[in-house]
Amino acid sequence: MSAADPGTPIFNGRDLAGWDGDPRFWSVADGAIVGRTTAQVPTAENTFLIWRDGEVDDFELTLSYRIEGGNSGIQYRSTDLGGWVVGGYQADCEDGDEWSGCLYEERGRGVLAPRGTRITVGPDGRPRDAAIIGDKAALMTSIDRAGWNRYRITARGHRLTHAINDVAMSEVIDEQPDKRRRSGVLALQLHAGPPMTVRFTDIRLKRLPLENAKKIVLVAGEASHGDGEHEFPAGVHCLRRCLDGVPGVIAADYYHGWPADPTAWDNADAVLFYMDGGGGHPIVQDERLQTLAALMKRGVGMACVHYACEVPAERGGAELKDWIGGYYETGWSINPHWDADFSEIPDHPITRGVRPFTINDEWYFNMRFRDPQDRVTWLLRATPPDATRGTDETRRHPGRSEITSWAAERTDGGRGFGFTGGHFHRNWAQADFRRLVLNALLWTAHVEVPANGVESAPSDDDMNRRLRNRPTSQAPAGAPDVAGAAFVSPIVREGTVDIDVDLADAKGLWLVVDDGGNGYGCDWADWIEPRVVTDSGEVKLTDLTWTAGWTGWGQPRVGLNCEGGALKVGGQPVAYGIGVHADSLLRYDLPAGAKRFVARAGIDNGGTDQRGGAAVRFLVFTSEPKIAAGPRQRPSGAQTPDDTLVLMDVADGCAVGLFAHEPMLTNPTNIDVDHRGRVWVTEGMNYRQWHGTRPEGDRIVILEDADGDGRAEKSTVFYQGKDIDAALGICVLGDKVIVSRSPHILVFTDADGDDRPEKKEILFAGIGGEQHDHGAHAVVFGPDGRLYFNVGNNGERLRARDGAELRDRAGNVVDGRGQPYRQGMVFRCELDGSGLETLGWNFRNNYEVCVDSFGTLWQSDNDDDGNQGVRINYVMEYGNFGYVDEMTGAGWNDDRTGIEAEIPRRHWHQDDPGVVPNLLLTGGGSPTGICVYEGDLLPAVFRGQLVHTDAGPNTCRAYPVTASGAGWSARMVDLLTADDSWYRPSDCCVGPDGSLYVADWYDPGVGGHAMGDNTPATMRGRIYRVAPTGHKPDAGAIDVATPDGAVAALRSPNQAARFLGWRALSGFGVAAQPALVELWGDADPRLRARALWLLAALPDQAQRWIDAGATEGDPDLRVVALRIARQRGDDVVTLVERLIDDPSA
Repeated sequence: MSAADPGTPIFNGRDLAGWDGDPRFWSVADGAIVGRTTAQVPTAENTFLIWRDGEVDDFELTLSYRIEGGNSGIQYRSTDLGGWVVGGYQADCEDGDEWSGCLYEERGRGVLAPRGTRITVGPDGRPRDAAIIGDKAALMTSIDRAGWNRYRITARGHRLTHAINDVAMSEVIDEQPDKRRRSGVLALQLHAGPPMTVRFTDIRLKRLPLENAKKIVLVAGEASHGDGEHEFPAGVHCLRRCLDGVPGVIAADYYHGWPADPTAWDNADAVLFYMDGGGGHPIVQDERLQTLAALMKRGVGMACVHYACEVPAERGGAELKDWIGGYYETGWSINPHWDADFSEIPDHPITRGVRPFTINDEWYFNMRFRDPQDRVTWLLRATPPDATRGTDETRRHPGRSEITSWAAERTDGGRGFGFTGGHFHRNWAQADFRRLVLNALLWTAHVEVPANGVESAPSDDDMNRRLRNRPTSQAPAGAPDVAGAAFVSPIVREGTVDIDVDLADAKGLWLVVDDGGNGYGCDWADWIEPRVVTDSGEVKLTDLTWTAGWTGWGQPRVGLNCEGGALKVGGQPVAYGIGVHADSLLRYDLPAGAKRFVARAGIDNGGTDQRGGAAVRFLVFTSEPKIAAGPRQRPSGAQTPDDTLVLMDVADGCAVGLFAHEPMLTNPTNIDVDHRGRVWVTEGMNYRQWHGTRPEGDRIVILEDADGDGRAEKSTVFYQGKDIDAALGICVLGDKVIVSRSPHILVFTDADGDDRPEKKEILFAGIGGEQHDHGAHAVVFGPDGRLYFNVGNNGERLRARDGAELRDRAGNVVDGRGQPYRQGMVFRCELDGSGLETLGWNFRNNYEVCVDSFGTLWQSDNDDDGNQGVRINYVMEYGNFGYVDEMTGAGWNDDRTGIEAEIPRRHWHQDDPGVVPNLLLTGGGSPTGICVYEGDLLPAVFRGQLVHTDAGPNTCRAYPVTASGAGWSARMVDLLTADDSWYRPSDCCVGPDGSLYVADWYDPGVGGHAMGDNTPATMRGRIYRVAPTGHKPDAGAIDVATPDGAVAALRSPNQAARFLGWRALSGFGVAAQPALVELWGDADPRLRARALWLLAALPDQAQRWIDAGATEGDPDLRVVALRIARQRGDDVVTLVERLIDDPSA
């Protein structure tokens, strides 16, 4: 920042105006912001003072800081997570020698650039092009640990640089598209840990012209009129969310009228005003017209919507006529409500993609325009009923078509836009109404409008979060305004807090629990021994009745938790109390003579035992609290199947349809699709503590779309029994159906094809984890003709069908006690269960394995919940995957030499010798089913890639992999998400035509073996089908009576069809060779691999085809050759010697 332009102060040196943080920790003293923790008042987690006047994008920030003890930092381009917690880029500082000057990502990727380095973070998240810009220790000498230092942070595009005392400390170029941020909040950090004090002063912000982007500033006035009318904040929020999806555009939104941010306009390319106008219009107050005139002079675009088009003729009229081409003049223009039929849409960039539409609004007309020939173009016009013409001037023009929206160009190069609709908030849901305004915002900012206009599909949250009184089917969702609270607890994750509140002058008692800013999962909360102290003694609150009450899940209950179980906190019973679930509110009238409210509060064991990151905040009010719209405004409660479909977001090039839903099925735990395109489902109604819900036992259901319309009409119960309660896996192979349900893996046989099994046999027994998610998971069929499956760490062991101890091909007893295997394991065996191999171990809850045509294994694994360490693994055969210490079995957080600094890496012992590296960390979640998509129906990004369901973040997504040395790197691509928090995808599977089927457990929560949707009469479950728009399902006919027909089945993207082809070709023996050789000649390496496995199994043909594969140009086929040789038990030394210098090694 140059001396000529030192930036604009954003801290006034007197108080925390414009800043927001926990008042227990933040204050102002001697002209500086002071953040302080003490032994008596610690912070349980990192807490932040957030600048509320605006956000930052491209900028230069300077400030002076001084720190005593601990660690702190400056957050920028960050995300507000609620509860004074943020996540994002951080310029670090500390009272120590390690971290000052580094670039760290809070609640994200960790250290991005240590002090003294310049790092490029690649698209895959891996650092590259690392350079040293200074010696770490030498740079530290330029920092005064005991005194004041001057920090400078510069963000231009995706290049981020830190300097302290004018000495460069670190630099990052962030090229990871799904992680990097171009804009976000600015905040100051106070770190958890020992007592510390940090001071900040002389904070100056200089906004920079955006690099390769345009900035649109949206300004909302205060809402006025009745509910649903003049909802300016909600409208601006909707437009902002829609613009966030437009490449090359950065949107900034301001509320409450003229922005308090003194830098709001500094790098704007266009501005929009949506607010009450007339004489009280914010833009005509004080010297603001002069401010705007300076913006217009440099070519900034301007848009006014609805009442913002009205200014007094003598103060603002001439300016708006110049800047946007026209305005509403009181006494001349009129504002009736009418149905405008916009049947004619002119050709203009702003009208791209806008179709004729009719809509009722308060459409102003008879505006004061420049001469229409003076660079003013009408965009919308319609003929109002003559009865609406309420002035002499308008009555002179009966039947005239009136202009209600227009565009204008200025001599300074700037552009303007006027739009008189927008009275009713509901109209923003109309696509053409919305598209016209979004197009106009791009046009005014000199952004090329797409040929079809701006595509947007705002969610309910996007549309309605900032409504004054948002409709809700349950509680008034959102965070309370803590300003009026008599008591605010810190974020509570464990233990209890003591509460003692003075009730003098209290108007009542309101007990509030909010979700602590991290979502409401597992947030069971208890008010412990709550009582009111009166003049005559104590009155238990449990003896009173609340006058109003609601809870985010379950019910508020006296003497019980929100689900109806015993109150228990920290493992200890509660003598008396009230159980709720965030978000909740209870209101009480106070007894006479009330003096104080006394209680303790904590998270019920029903929440903490789920180990799902429970975190809440307890608040007490003595006057009615204001519940403000919070960050979690998704549709509340269960949605109908069709409503959920509307809330879904599917990948480009795909469409999603509802294949089946309750009551046809409930709680699908796992699915498979047979060669006929029928979906087989294992249900989990009898799950965990609800194991008696269905006395007859859980079911295996076959769902069939008989008429080919994409929806199942027929449901057949294949089997029902208590022995498959909450089974976690199903695999359909010909007349065999293999079901995984600890303690068994069962094989059902339906020899006559009547969809009823004649026989049930045990394949494996003795598996732990009965009624536990960490038990036996689904079996899948591999290209080598073998079965693959896994068990989580509660599976513990595998036994023979008669219960006898089982040894694998390596001669080891198959259990997880460290001799040598530990924790979760992956297995391979022949179709009859013989030849068992233990392929990998030391997983936590490896939930289903999948195998591609090259014989490569992939799976997910869940962390100890709350550690952001869910991982995807390439299962290197015979590898240790690091959940616990390989030698001692010690846990991941136990002290050890070389312990990793980053928790997700530490969690999996990634720096321990011999641990196979993770392919990808996906953050927090509840990973479930997985498959390899080897079809060609879906878009190219998904072909040949892993597709995975994760019920935690409500997503089905792919992990496209890229070769990286002898391994792979991967990224995440969403395939099917939903703005419905009950959407809990549990599995995915590929149909014969390449359609993808996704199972949805559908439940308000996930993890911890809980089940919120537990009423038998209404229990839910859905199956969705993903395919290109208009594609009709077609399983096709399979005839494996000839080798050619069997090869056709082997080509299928569907596992069940491939099995039929493989089995037939294996039975044909040498007669299959010509057809297989032809397949070997195919251009698709995956099909060639399928042929190679079978060709090498022909009599006396193994070495010929191993040699053929080993000399192939495709490294995946060379791998298949090596795998075939090893599985056969050949001496592979000679082959390995030939491959030792392989380019892919």
